[in-house]
Amino acid sequence: MPHVSRFKKRDSDRSGFSFFERELVKDAPWKVAADEFDTPPPSKRSLGGEGNVSGEPRANSAFDTIANYEIPAEVDNPIVYVTAGGGLSPSLHPFMRITGSNAAVDITANPQIARGQEGQVLTLLCIDSSITLDHGTGLNMLGSAGYAMQSGDISVFLYHTGGTVWDETSRERVRR
Repeated sequence: MPHVSRFKKRDSDRSGFSFFERELVKDAPWKVAADEFDTPPPSKRSLGGEGNVSGEPRANSAFDTIANYEIPAEVDNPIVYVTAGGGLSPSLHPFMRITGSNAAVDITANPQIARGQEGQVLTLLCIDSSITLDHGTGLNMLGSAGYAMQSGDISVFLYHTGGTVWDETSRERVRR
């Protein structure tokens, strides 16, 4: 077996990558690795361009009826305005954007977050004003202490029916 140097290095003209112990092949005027060959497009049919639209519009693409503007409840994610005595009621969506109506709110409702279903995950994103969640009254907070959420803070809860509480699993505080 002939001896081949392990330190034989070749640089591709196309990509500039270095290849060791590989012979480069000629592809037009360039020397390239065997796996760098240009492949022809899968079809010679035009992919279209500006103003080249084919096909018919979908049947539901008419925007003259209100039905085409409505967002289904299962994907709707509105901003929820929180009051101290009202607390929070989880929606079908596992993510809620909450605010205190331009004023800081300390939730005093019992429970602070309405009951959920076993294993339900609820992520709260505080926007605009601060909202304080206290340990107890339906919440099992990290560190067994209250948490004053500021705008941009995120807190994630998991509901357990055995203890009828929302357990805080994580939180992310925006750096100020």
